[in-house]
Amino acid sequence: MVDSLRPVLFITLFVPLFISISAQTCRTHVFPSNNQVSTDFTSCNDLPVLNSFIHWKYDPATRRVHIAYRHTNIDSTRWIAWAINPTAKGMEGSQALVAYQKDGQMTAYTSPIPKYGTSLAEGKLSFDVPNLTASFQNREMTIFATIQLENSTVVNQVWQEGPLSNGVPTVHSMAPANKQSVGSLDFLSGQSSGGGLVDSRTKRKNVHGVLNAVAWGILMPVGAIAARYLRVFNSMDPAWFYVHIATQTSAYIIGVAGWATGLKLGSESQGIQHNTHRNIGIALFVLATLQ
Repeated sequence: MVDSLRPVLFITLFVPLFISISAQTCRTHVFPSNNQVSTDFTSCNDLPVLNSFIHWKYDPATRRVHIAYRHTNIDSTRWIAWAINPTAKGMEGSQALVAYQKDGQMTAYTSPIPKYGTSLAEGKLSFDVPNLTASFQNREMTIFATIQLENSTVVNQVWQEGPLSNGVPTVHSMAPANKQSVGSLDFLSGQSSGGGLVDSRTKRKNVHGVLNAVAWGILMPVGAIAARYLRVFNSMDPAWFYVHIATQTSAYIIGVAGWATGLKLGSESQGIQHNTHRNIGIALFVLATLQ
């Protein structure tokens, strides 16, 4: 009887321990002795999406922070990036550290991102980065860097990954995880947030959707219904005509605003095309204009 209970006792005691150990990620990670920055990182955070982790050590005297951004379970055919946005929450305007493998060797460089659809071209950032290297081993890509903070220790952070094409970084996926890879981080206290902040472009996309839904989905049909069904009632003459004109005109004005917002979003998304969505929008705009 005792022997038969031993496996049950083992599972009861040790499986929760194994699960707990496997759940501990950044705090249990040990950097190899040959890591490219000889820094003992004192703090770390598990980023909520994209299998990513940020380690750092902040020096208050110099206002420098040594960071290691790790992205696990990634292939050598992809690029990674970690960025600070000094002015807003989100990708647009962020100052990025980029790394990928080229010709069997890791390359790391800085890349300012003025707008969406960037090609991650190399360029100088708005703050100093005295040291920058990268490593790749065991399907784990890491960026090591030293960053000179200018004012606050609280920063808006962005992290991302995407494919390479002919050895050059290309546009990342628009999957939910890629859209949620933004947040804030306090290098002094270690407090962080992320995984769902709404940036200005997301707000414009929401505005674009609401404007077009109201214009083409509500006001335009109401105007057509008024002209078709209210005119048969003598008591509604000429009120039906004014209702028809008011709703159709409002629908067209709001629809033009939604259409213009869509054009702006499209110009900011180089390399990303939604052909069906675009064709429907053009057709609606042309038909409404002709009407």
